Amino acid sequence: MNNYSRIKFHILIVFLIINPSLASAAPKSIASSNDHLASPEEIKLGGSVRREEMNSPLGTISLRWPRTAETFFGRTPVRAMADAARTVSRVLKLSSFPSEVQNMNIKWNVVFMDENLPEGQIPTHLISNCHPGWMTPPGNIYIVAQRIAAGCGGGASSKSSVADSDLTEVLIHEMGHAVEALILKSKMYGAPDSRLRAEGFATWFETYASQYSSILNQREIKSRTAKLALTSLNSSPKVFNFSGSAYDYARASMYFSTVEQKYGLRGISRLYLKLQTSNNDLLGGINAEFGIKGTELELEVQKVAERLAK
Repeated sequence: MNNYSRIKFHILIVFLIINPSLASAAPKSIASSNDHLASPEEIKLGGSVRREEMNSPLGTISLRWPRTAETFFGRTPVRAMADAARTVSRVLKLSSFPSEVQNMNIKWNVVFMDENLPEGQIPTHLISNCHPGWMTPPGNIYIVAQRIAAGCGGGASSKSSVADSDLTEVLIHEMGHAVEALILKSKMYGAPDSRLRAEGFATWFETYASQYSSILNQREIKSRTAKLALTSLNSSPKVFNFSGSAYDYARASMYFSTVEQKYGLRGISRLYLKLQTSNNDLLGGINAEFGIKGTELELEVQKVAERLAK
């Protein structure tokens, strides 16, 4: 595994939201790339396959996974999914979140796959770029077990306790995407910075939610994320071109951390109300709602990242 993989792919992972209606515009790693993404229930799994239908505070969850996926974690996918759902529910029940997500109840379809991803059902760029988790609204989640437990490149698996926490973090991140999709609805993909905003929110959400998890260490996650953000901020303090790197995810999350630090969770809700009712992108929404923009905002982000990195 290369240095970049050790820094991010094995722990925070890189995630991707795909808007099915924009599939033809998705970046291609190969000229003849396949862009079709089958629904979780249609994904072909090899070997012995297990299924589970479970109730959760966020709605019914349908899971499918090959028996081979169980070997990578100390807990089964069912237990990991239940822990993530409970954690996310605890966060959303806080009164500061918008009412539409406090009572979130959707149908979740989750598939855990092994590293032999079915060609023709998964976009080529997801297979070749080693994305170990992704989602499509309202509640479709795809997880590649080996890429969480062992990273990319076929390295040795981590200890099951570490893999468990990594899996929980991945699931909370992906459920965070579903939360944002529920809030923004049709505006989920409207702004030019949609991916920066979506990945920034989901990365912030997993960090914030980790305090309610039975197996995640929030202090460790906060510090790790802030240090990655500082690397990006220090290398390019005035310009932020989001390309989807580990450092980009972390830096994007600092905009949300800054709003939370200054205005609390109600500030996050105020920001999304502004995004719902205007044509602002993320930074424009922060300026419109809180009067912080440009250099002033970047300085605030730098201060928050430095504080959280300690």
